[in-house]
Amino acid sequence: MKRPPLGTANNRIPNNNDEKTVIPEEKVNMLMLRLKLFTYVNLGFKRPTRAGWMLFVVAVLFYQLLFSPSTALATRFDGQLEAILKRELPADFSVTLQVVESDTDRVLMEKNPDMPLVPASTMKIATSATALSVLKPDYVFVTEVTVDNARGGSVGNLYVRGFGDPYLVSEELYVLARELRERGLKEVRGNIAVDDSFFEPAPPLDENEKIGIRAYHAPYSALSLNFNSVKVIVRPGVRAGEPAEVALDPISEYAEVKSAVKTVKGNKPAQIEIFRNGGQKYRETIRVEGTIGEDAPIKNRYVNVSSPSLYAGEALREFLLREGIRVQGKIVQGRAPTNAVPYWEHTNSRPLSAIVYGLNKFSNNFMAEQINLTLGAQVNGVPGTREKGLAVIRDHLLSCGIPESSFTLSEASGLSRNNRISAAALVKVLQTAARDFTYNAEFMASFGVAGVDGTLKEKFTDAKLKRRLRAKTGNLRGVNALAGYAVSPDGKPLTFAIIVNGNSKVQHFIDYGERIMRAILDTPFPSHAHVTR
Repeated sequence: MKRPPLGTANNRIPNNNDEKTVIPEEKVNMLMLRLKLFTYVNLGFKRPTRAGWMLFVVAVLFYQLLFSPSTALATRFDGQLEAILKRELPADFSVTLQVVESDTDRVLMEKNPDMPLVPASTMKIATSATALSVLKPDYVFVTEVTVDNARGGSVGNLYVRGFGDPYLVSEELYVLARELRERGLKEVRGNIAVDDSFFEPAPPLDENEKIGIRAYHAPYSALSLNFNSVKVIVRPGVRAGEPAEVALDPISEYAEVKSAVKTVKGNKPAQIEIFRNGGQKYRETIRVEGTIGEDAPIKNRYVNVSSPSLYAGEALREFLLREGIRVQGKIVQGRAPTNAVPYWEHTNSRPLSAIVYGLNKFSNNFMAEQINLTLGAQVNGVPGTREKGLAVIRDHLLSCGIPESSFTLSEASGLSRNNRISAAALVKVLQTAARDFTYNAEFMASFGVAGVDGTLKEKFTDAKLKRRLRAKTGNLRGVNALAGYAVSPDGKPLTFAIIVNGNSKVQHFIDYGERIMRAILDTPFPSHAHVTR
């Protein structure tokens, strides 16, 4: 091992008060001279005695301790961290925190680094890292079409099987309909059967509130569309007193809308309530009530659907009709028979790397859960389940060197309060990803950039900190977290994780992660000499 220059920061020893103590250069020189003389006398001119050997071993161990960059002799800044936490956090809050040098793994600051806390959406760091590591960035999601009783451009039944595509949106479904027309399809004499058997999903887990019709509570499915939500569009009438115009997007026979929204004077924004019920002619009825000002802007709201695969099937039928393809039968759920003939395979235009980009930049819960179910199916067998996917994430965390006592996995998006992970565990996931050439670029690019985009667009916007962090946020009531990569004032790359848990689920939102990280990035971290092993 090449010895670092004497008198550099690697010769500093922290005392009990975390203050910096420097070994004078002349003392280190004298120590080295005595070690050399001792070795020369005991091993050169004389047969070494037993006591001499023991003294030699002690001297070598002391030398290794003194100059190893991975020992506790490296300077720590926990005193500064304690001051930051005392200033920024209420005394009864819990925190797990760690900041390391990205290049060396040297811990600069930490507080309860191995204590698992509720991570909120920083859980997506583990989910996305596992997906990119196991499935690889170029993995693509497909939607398979098979048919029976085909005669030229006419087929009997058309079977559509989903494989978990989390980004099958209306535009992609339109492309599929166009592809089928170009393939020569002119008529479906029977039914369109939708097959979602690749997954066996459980409902969303959310202890924060009752599962409802909001988009973030959308159910999961191997055959999904538009994140399993439908857009409700409310436009004001021409003048006050007239009914408002309410429509759904995409248009299909899956759902009908019933409106009791009135146009009122002025530009008051829409105040609406939305209810979803089972339908008769349609599968679901969406009822909208409220008011909107005659000069108010259009209001868009998203409502989840209860039968994702049927929703996708009805939308596909609409697109086929627009392409001039006749469909005589109905949309039904069912699997393709063994004698069904492969007809077409639609590949989503976005590979996994692009999907993870949207997942982390905008903290999309639906994408995280779909990816988890895909991991379960691909690694542990069909059907994909939450438990099978979490087993894959668990194995990845263990492969990063994380002890199982540092985490508890409940679901993959961070919505559940039963998830637990420590700051040190997240840092190890981040460090492992950064050093894996097969996916590090795609992984790091998926994080929000401070003051620029994603969930960090409105944070760290000042010139001093803008673009100095790439990180994932996490927020639930009483939970605030931030983890990712940063650059110190002197250009040192850092990897960090901060998770704060309040003692009450109804705490008013305060961005403790941003406050703490701002203070940390104001802390000077003196550069240490590079050590070559």
